[in-house]
Amino acid sequence: MPSNNHSGRIPPSLIPEKLVHGVGRASSLVDAVAGVLAFCALTTMLVVITLQIVFRVFFQALPWSEELSRYLLVWTTFLGATMAYRRGVHIAVTFLVNSLPALLGRLVRIAGILASLIFFGTAMFYAVRYMQLQSFQVTASLRLPMPYVYAVMPAAFGVMSLHGLHALLLEIFPEHRPPAVMPVVDVTIRHEPIPVNPPADPSEPVARRTSGSSRGSGA
Repeated sequence: MPSNNHSGRIPPSLIPEKLVHGVGRASSLVDAVAGVLAFCALTTMLVVITLQIVFRVFFQALPWSEELSRYLLVWTTFLGATMAYRRGVHIAVTFLVNSLPALLGRLVRIAGILASLIFFGTAMFYAVRYMQLQSFQVTASLRLPMPYVYAVMPAAFGVMSLHGLHALLLEIFPEHRPPAVMPVVDVTIRHEPIPVNPPADPSEPVARRTSGSSRGSGA
């Protein structure tokens, strides 16, 4: 009988692969956007601080420069935190987990990711509540609505939740983990040192060792 492959259903064996790859693509896309925003915020902050110094020394101080640079620092910090979490470069003590057996270490990592996801969800909930409390306030100099300033907080926790979900799926389905990048092979040509003649054997008779030099001197 012909197999029913045209029903449009995904085989159960491909569901984990589709899920891991789909969440991974979303995580990579969001991380790329966060990187661009963090770069723009950091660059703008450096420009504003430079203008602040120049105008304070040579002209009249800009009243809005300090406020804008402070808010840009907040945005840069939260966006950078999402990038660091995805790359696993936050400060962590891993020697204990690495010393555990493979299965036990994997379970500990899964528990750590689940705890992180609970923290991100809780922090995102209270960040949204905080934005709602600040919805009627504006900044002192720029007169910007405060929710625009604090919007990076729930956004960052949401992005880290997405990265954490991807890390959790990779721990549950390690067979779908992307291959590691091959290390760069060192192809530097090293020149071996020229071998030096070994010293004369002390047991050799003195006459034989000095015969060559005596012949040369007697010529």
